[in-house]
Amino acid sequence: MAGSSPRTPSPLATPQAPLVRALQCPKCAGRLEVRGLGQTTTIACGSCGSVVDISSDDLRVISTFNATLTRHPVIPLGTRGTLRGDPYEVIGFMCRAITVDGTDYEWSEYLLFNPYKGFRWLTEYNGHWNDVKTTTGQPEDDGDKTVRYLGSAFRRFQSADARVTYVLGEFYWRVSVGERARVSDYVMPPLMLSKEETGEETTWSLGEYVEPDAVAKAFGVTTSMPSRIGVYANQPSPLSAKATVLGKAFACLVAAAVIVQMASCALAQNRKVFEQSYTFTQEERGKALVTEPFELTGHRSNVMVETTADLSNKWIYLSMALINLDSGQAYDFGREVSYYSGVEGGESWSEGGRSDRAILPSVRAGQYYLRIEPESDAPPINYAVKVVRDVPRLWFLPVALVALSIYPLLFWIRSRSFETQRWAESDDAPVSSGGSDDSE
Repeated sequence: MAGSSPRTPSPLATPQAPLVRALQCPKCAGRLEVRGLGQTTTIACGSCGSVVDISSDDLRVISTFNATLTRHPVIPLGTRGTLRGDPYEVIGFMCRAITVDGTDYEWSEYLLFNPYKGFRWLTEYNGHWNDVKTTTGQPEDDGDKTVRYLGSAFRRFQSADARVTYVLGEFYWRVSVGERARVSDYVMPPLMLSKEETGEETTWSLGEYVEPDAVAKAFGVTTSMPSRIGVYANQPSPLSAKATVLGKAFACLVAAAVIVQMASCALAQNRKVFEQSYTFTQEERGKALVTEPFELTGHRSNVMVETTADLSNKWIYLSMALINLDSGQAYDFGREVSYYSGVEGGESWSEGGRSDRAILPSVRAGQYYLRIEPESDAPPINYAVKVVRDVPRLWFLPVALVALSIYPLLFWIRSRSFETQRWAESDDAPVSSGGSDDSE
């Protein structure tokens, strides 16, 4: 929908100072100012709307659409500015439109002229601007959904029949209201290739997305620029520049988490400080036993209490407490070991297990013992208790990865949302609203 300039003539070989030639409109006698030197073919009168052929001294009105000055370009004709390092003057303004499902979508095109740089265009739609020039080579059209130009692949975005709805100022061809062309756009943000086909010829142009502030600064626009609405076809994602930085930061943080995990495993004592086997009998039901004292050394760290039991289709519940001999501080906890298996409907099944682990975090160094109060409805049961000091924290890495992935995941969702908005107006939108061609 960006539009492009057809049949762009070559710039003058010899630089010339900008000149203005004054003519008189043959229809309303209004003043016509010609800035395009010998390259201007037609000029649209801002007073009466007549399009005048000035290619010869015999000024001739070739069309009249009686629109007069009903549109007010954001950048007035005659405005001079510096766009991307080169001075240009706005000499023409036109509006073009397509019709989709009975709705007109209109955009503006500004013709810029520099006598030794030639012509270029600024297009504007819903506050989105493009700097457009005719291509110097012929893109390779594969006839499907991609064209290649200067080694880059552009994805087809939209095709439609466009028509001229308003003209003002001068142009290098015999423009007229109602002039039609088949326009196809291909995008590779921030670039857009546009193909215009008429019954006579096919032209290609290359546009590059320009921020509205850059356009206003280039031409000294002091009035309000059109509000930017939605996401444009070749608008670069504001997130794309951050994606690389975010990817590198994520990789560094993941590497740091892996190093911390490895260091934690390497530096952990992971030392067995107590192990004892017991047999629970009916006579011991409701009685507690205490273990021999054992020492927990090192900094404040975790303690793992592992219980294993030789049982089948039974359970044993152990009410335990890790008690500090000096302070009497107790860490109370209870664990159950149960294992059941059988055959049902010809299929073997099992549930539970014959071992269990409990991790007590942040336990100070000192002399400790365990108080164990076993309970079961089917003694005798042989079981063993093992105590290990400072076991590696294997949960750290997965938890860290989940935490580190939250922001990249939100970033990806935002990026996908931006691209979804971009392609919503495309002929190749992922979710088609109607599936029909959008040409009028």
